[in-house]
Amino acid sequence: MTARRLHRWLGVVLGAWFLVVGLTGAILVYWHGLEEVAMPRPAAATSLPLQDLLDAARRHMGDLPWRIFPADELSDHARAIIATDAGRVTLYLDPSTGAVQASLPWGGSIVHWIYDLHAHALAGRVGKLLVGLSAFPLLFAIIAGVVLWLRRGAVPLAEATLPQRGLRGRRRLSNLHRTVGFWALLPLLLATLSALPVSFPSTTRQVLQPILPPAPAFRVPQVKGTGPVDLDGAVAVARAALPGWRLAWAEPADPPAEPDWLLVMLPEHGAWPSGRAAAYVNARTGRLEAVDMPDGVDHARAWIRAFHEGRVFGEGHRLVVLASGLAMVGLAVLGMLLWLRGRRRVPAALPVAGE
Repeated sequence: MTARRLHRWLGVVLGAWFLVVGLTGAILVYWHGLEEVAMPRPAAATSLPLQDLLDAARRHMGDLPWRIFPADELSDHARAIIATDAGRVTLYLDPSTGAVQASLPWGGSIVHWIYDLHAHALAGRVGKLLVGLSAFPLLFAIIAGVVLWLRRGAVPLAEATLPQRGLRGRRRLSNLHRTVGFWALLPLLLATLSALPVSFPSTTRQVLQPILPPAPAFRVPQVKGTGPVDLDGAVAVARAALPGWRLAWAEPADPPAEPDWLLVMLPEHGAWPSGRAAAYVNARTGRLEAVDMPDGVDHARAWIRAFHEGRVFGEGHRLVVLASGLAMVGLAVLGMLLWLRGRRRVPAALPVAGE
């Protein structure tokens, strides 16, 4: 099959899906902000102790939250996730007062639907597999498009890289399609390649584990605890053992069934995206029981996911990811219009009387 046919038929068969992936991916660059756009802003930049926020969430729902997040670079709110019979509910708390400013079940925002469409095609695990596999035909379409651009024949370079005035019909569509493809090539290629480890984390681990360093050994200090600790005390213990790390989220202790606070830690703000460490602090004794450090694969996967979502190089990175998603939409639409134009046939001439 020639590059032209491969490019054309991948676009015809999967162009609508590529459009959906591009549009939903562009929206999800700012999905946390969109999710909270209608919520009241926190009253102040200060924060109550985390234990107070945990207690406020427990009082509101009548049950112990499964996980609690402090306010961070993704959200101005502290968030507590509650597991209910109907599904997961997230409480958004003002960190300065503990007031619950929103209670949002998963699926309660259109952004959740957009995320499920982008990541799972609204089809659960099977959909996640299919979405991941769709990266391969997209990659082939990009490569075939590069081959066609390089073999553009008599098309001037300017017409293949910039929009041109005075063009009409199919030539105008081709000019726009080539131009968008030229400028979006690298971002689209990187977005497609980074989607594969996000979609197939287990396979990524199997591939990378033999070549990346293992997790560093962590020796837990053999010291007695200071006695019962609440969430803030447990965080202090974990940070003392892991200087330069901060709390990403916590899963509360609930003795006797759950004797330990599980504290998931990340490097301090401004550090390179990396894997998470998990610290276990006994709620009754205040003793650090164990620390699981991330290995090289954890670091690589965290960086790749952050890169895919536009969170590595600041606001400029987000804008590039946004533009690449919109470019995919444009390429899908222009490609379909080109195909439809090519299917038009000039009607045969009517026979002349007497012939």
